Amino acid sequence: MLEDGLEKQEILRLLDEKLKLDMRYDSGSILGSMCTEPINLGIEIYTKYVSKNLGDPGLFLGTAALEEELATEIGELFGGKNIIGSFTTGGSEANLIALRIAKKLRPDIKKPEVVLPISAHISFDKAADILDIKLRKVKLQNDFSININHFESLVNKNTCGAIGVAGTTSLGLVDPIEEIGEIISGKDIFFHIDAAFGGFILPFLKNLNFTTPPWDFSVEHVDSITADPHKMGMGIIPTGGIFLRDKSILQKIGFEIPYLAGGISKHLHIVGTRPGGTIIAFWAIIKSLGIKGFNKIIQKCMDNTSYLIKRIREIQGIKIPAKPVMNVVGITTENGESVCEIDEQLRKRNWLTGKFEEFNLIRVVVMPHVQKAHLKNFCDDLEKITQNL
Repeated sequence: MLEDGLEKQEILRLLDEKLKLDMRYDSGSILGSMCTEPINLGIEIYTKYVSKNLGDPGLFLGTAALEEELATEIGELFGGKNIIGSFTTGGSEANLIALRIAKKLRPDIKKPEVVLPISAHISFDKAADILDIKLRKVKLQNDFSININHFESLVNKNTCGAIGVAGTTSLGLVDPIEEIGEIISGKDIFFHIDAAFGGFILPFLKNLNFTTPPWDFSVEHVDSITADPHKMGMGIIPTGGIFLRDKSILQKIGFEIPYLAGGISKHLHIVGTRPGGTIIAFWAIIKSLGIKGFNKIIQKCMDNTSYLIKRIREIQGIKIPAKPVMNVVGITTENGESVCEIDEQLRKRNWLTGKFEEFNLIRVVVMPHVQKAHLKNFCDDLEKITQNL
């Protein structure tokens, strides 16, 4: 640490120099991220209310009430009524909370297990490690959909939770949520949907007359949903959320914090201090955009997705492994050879996609920062690479 502080201009100069290595969303190179540049209004609002701390909600009653209002509104967007929820550091924390709920609601199970697709997010592996839960992973079929018969075979007397994914990390696919719900019906199994990515695109795809399978609280067996405003909600990074059908869960297994300046508080979170500014910013974003604003942004993403699909199908040597449901496109080789060399060559050309060696595919996420011109340049390079392999 310096003895004397630096002047503001010198600090800004040093930061500009040190952060030159960071990529920018507007560069056109970031094609594999499920995050994007937050909407300007959200940034402005966040900086204004950066000191709000929902870890002590008794000090910030207005912010706490706004969070409750926002959770109710999102619950309705997700097909529910009287849904409660709160905002997290991201989908990983929300999924950890969901697995903790599943375990705590079944104290009679001494060796708890959770059934989930092999395509589920890595956050469940982290949560299972922390909570000492055994994960029973469901196989995928050739089209990357889950094998529902295998799912059913893994449910047993130790199953405390079941996971369905609405927007898989690798391909943006939606699991058969209704069928999973029927399998666990009447078995006292907590049913959680990871819609970290899909949560803020699927409702609007439905508005735009895209075919979307049932995935939310409209499915009666669904108990909770993860959804991340910092993904397709275009909110501040990081902002996640967990939404619950049963209000009594908070009182049953919430952590009671007695020593806060604002008074006793009860919550389900893993973290203590929790930013309120991110929540206020997302409230402002959805009020600013409205349904029509989200529809417009997502229509553009889907138009660009359609363009990308068309171009990929024109390139020899590669193919799309599964029909895209949303703005996530997978790329694999026609002959089954590894995609690693393609990924390496793309990175040499400064294209930053996602690579899933387990599924032998490259992922492109057509986020709001991705322009058609970026995709054209990407496909031109991709075609040159495949011709030289």
